[in-house]
Amino acid sequence: MTGSRVSYARIAELRRDLEARPGDAGALCALGTALWWADQREEGLARLREAVRADPCHIASRTACGHAFAALGEAEQAEQQYRAVLDLQGKDATQHFYIGCAWLNAGNKARAETELRAALAVRPDYPAALSNLGSALGQQGRPAEALEYCRRAAAAQPDLPGVDANIGSALLALGRADEALAHLRKAARLTPENAQACNMLGGALLGLDQAREAVGWFRRAVKFDPQHMQARFGLAVALLAQGQFRAGWEAYESRWLDPAFIADERVFAQPAWRDDVAVAGRTLLLHAEQGLGDTLQFVRYAPLLRARGARVVLQVQAPLMELLAGLADDVVERGAAPPPFDLHCPLLSLPRAFGTELHNIPADIPYLRAPPEQLAAWSARLGPRTRRRIGIAVSGDPSHTEDAQRSIPAAAFLSAFAGIDAELHVLQKPIREADAAALAGLHVHEPLLGDFRDTAALAALMDLVVTVDTALAHLAGALGMPAWVLVQYGADFRWLRGRTDSPWYPTVRLFRQPRYGDWPGALTAVNAALRTE
Repeated sequence: MTGSRVSYARIAELRRDLEARPGDAGALCALGTALWWADQREEGLARLREAVRADPCHIASRTACGHAFAALGEAEQAEQQYRAVLDLQGKDATQHFYIGCAWLNAGNKARAETELRAALAVRPDYPAALSNLGSALGQQGRPAEALEYCRRAAAAQPDLPGVDANIGSALLALGRADEALAHLRKAARLTPENAQACNMLGGALLGLDQAREAVGWFRRAVKFDPQHMQARFGLAVALLAQGQFRAGWEAYESRWLDPAFIADERVFAQPAWRDDVAVAGRTLLLHAEQGLGDTLQFVRYAPLLRARGARVVLQVQAPLMELLAGLADDVVERGAAPPPFDLHCPLLSLPRAFGTELHNIPADIPYLRAPPEQLAAWSARLGPRTRRRIGIAVSGDPSHTEDAQRSIPAAAFLSAFAGIDAELHVLQKPIREADAAALAGLHVHEPLLGDFRDTAALAALMDLVVTVDTALAHLAGALGMPAWVLVQYGADFRWLRGRTDSPWYPTVRLFRQPRYGDWPGALTAVNAALRTE
């Protein structure tokens, strides 16, 4: 209350000052700035613009006006004001820094980088410019460069707000979560009410298999910024990873607030389905989202809805359409116009709608079967079985945000089969150029693999599937095939925590990294299991 009375008193004093000096740029600037910080932004900006008109050469007015536009996300107008100051005083690292910050705030990282580099050309040891340039580079997918600039910023000013968060972010992007953790803890300590610092710490803890503590930091981030999209989604993932499904599935609906999921969102005039709405006699559209593995895992709910009397239409990725045809009354390609329907539901919202918890996961395996025609064709291609057949996949989707943590270089992956008498069949497509040489001596079927009917048939003819966390893991599990899945230390929430089995797939066995980044340890465990089983 005291702060509010002082603020109002100060504004009243500045109004009197302006009355005594009508049209004075300094008086207008002082009043406009005070109004802005008192959250009277409309009048505050109007007064600042009036100050600029009163004296276009008044540097304080130009700068304050630029700050206001930058805070509103109007980077173009902010730059006009800062650029006018540059025209007045020549080289000025601070104004270039302000322009860079405005563009960074507006989401244009490339323009931010240009201006922040201009600031550093004038003042090479400018800590805040170094740190923000690191942030801009990191957001452009250049974490190694980002780390270099952030470390320079920290050396120049160790307790600079935000620099440890930027260092932590770069280290996370480089897959060095254990190193990132100390910096992110420091960032959260220095700015305990900063939602982004709390969110980043939560993300690092989740990657380091500390989901329980991560929940607390994500909740703290949401407390200080209820609209923080990544923190709300992180909270959902951390809850689900611990098997807290009731709260987790509810929180997982926050994914639609995150721009990363916008491409998967479907907006229909028909209502979204909830479990309290009867489906008997009605047509229900189930639409895919995210990756192929997600579709394979959660399409298991389609037969349950048909059993309730619904006519089910699946809208899924093209490579899965034929394989999944038996689970629905109609199947259409994702992105194509569906036939008429009454209700709809994204596939990953089905667990929430069904009230899925650990004890009632629908795991009636197999719910997928390899088509007889493809089975016969692949059986003929492979010929008589002479040795144990093992199907493998060493990498997944290269565009996945955690691909570097989930995929394993082929040469390293094959160490799991040292001394094992077996035929190794490569079940993935495409094969990465970097892996081609290591896989060349195996049975490579990439040229003959069409859609997932072929992959399903080939997998069904194996004695065992050994794969990284990719769509093949879900396909093998849905087929009821014995499958060993190599998962990273802070594994995807679908594989839960602290388990070697999966309640989603009774025939799947998990081989987890014993420590962060320790694929050799996980691969050694696979080799040992192959020798004894």
